[in-house]
Amino acid sequence: MEMAVRCMAAGMAGMVIKNHWFETASRASLLKLSFPRLSVAGGITLNRSVGGLNPFGVEKCAEMGGKFVWMPTLDSLSYQQAKSNVAISPSSGYLTLLQEDGTLKREVHEILEVAAQRNMVVATGHVGASEGLILLQAAKEHGVKRAIVTHADNPADLYTEEQQRKCVSFGAFIEHSYFTVHRKKVTVEEIVPQIRAVGIEHVVLSTDFGQKDSPFPDEGMVEYLTLLHEQGFSTSELETMIRVNPKAILS
Repeated sequence: MEMAVRCMAAGMAGMVIKNHWFETASRASLLKLSFPRLSVAGGITLNRSVGGLNPFGVEKCAEMGGKFVWMPTLDSLSYQQAKSNVAISPSSGYLTLLQEDGTLKREVHEILEVAAQRNMVVATGHVGASEGLILLQAAKEHGVKRAIVTHADNPADLYTEEQQRKCVSFGAFIEHSYFTVHRKKVTVEEIVPQIRAVGIEHVVLSTDFGQKDSPFPDEGMVEYLTLLHEQGFSTSELETMIRVNPKAILS
């Protein structure tokens, strides 16, 4: 509710609500009743709290109006390995999209089928680039129309420029979030060539804020755009990445 009020005050068109542990479609629906001018979208993140790689959960989220399905984030095995910099056994309970032979698990194919039928946006979450590339190729084959590479510059799931171009060839948008810059995980100077490598027409900018110790998302977006403008991005280019492309994804 607080963020919706801030969106209205800032003149924003809306927001996407993401939660690591629970679905957000119901919250989005309630907010749209109270703030009909805002475009608010929610979805489901496939961590263990919702049953992990759970096609039934995705289906039910879609029935409630969910627009997004994020692959595992904080429960991703590859993310935990990158974060701790040590090998973690698959028996740990953390989640991977792949079978032992390197192909996608059956339930991932089922999730992609639901997403395609329900016209949901598939986002890579915190899985590593190798998993993400396999996922996005399969998403295209299943007929998923819209996909996002989640914060592609984050060191924990970093996609190289070549890998980002490959993702774009599968029809995905590349997301760059201010969180990684604000937390000094990456510099804005490092993000600039990544954006230029794929082209602004394939990029969306977000804040990934919502943490108690982060600025409000509207404040973060202003800071992010200011830094990118100082790096040479024009107002028109920035508008493409924060208005035109997100609108295309949500339409």
